[in-house]
Amino acid sequence: MVAENMVAENVDYEQAALKVVAALRRAFPENATIVTSKGYVGHVQVKIVSEHLNGKKEQEKQGYLWDVLRTELGPEAQNVSFIIGYGTDEL
Repeated sequence: MVAENMVAENVDYEQAALKVVAALRRAFPENATIVTSKGYVGHVQVKIVSEHLNGKKEQEKQGYLWDVLRTELGPEAQNVSFIIGYGTDEL
C-alpha cells in the first residue's frame, strides 16, 4: 500500500539520461547499444544490449547493471526506474 503523503519527485529526464548513458558507456566501452526513454515523472528507463552480458542469467545481469549504476551515479541511480539488459547471444 502506498502512503498518501508520498509524492514522486520530478526528474530532469534529459540530464539524468545523459548521466546514465555516460555511466554505462564507461562500464561498456565496446559497441553496446544503449537506449533510454522517459518514464513516470521523468525517470529514466534503460535498455542495453552488450556482448558483455552474454551467458549471464537475468538475475546476474540485473545485479551487475544496478551495481554499475549505483557505483557510477551514487544516489542519482534512483533516477532510473528500470534497466533491462540483453546479451548479443539472445538476439
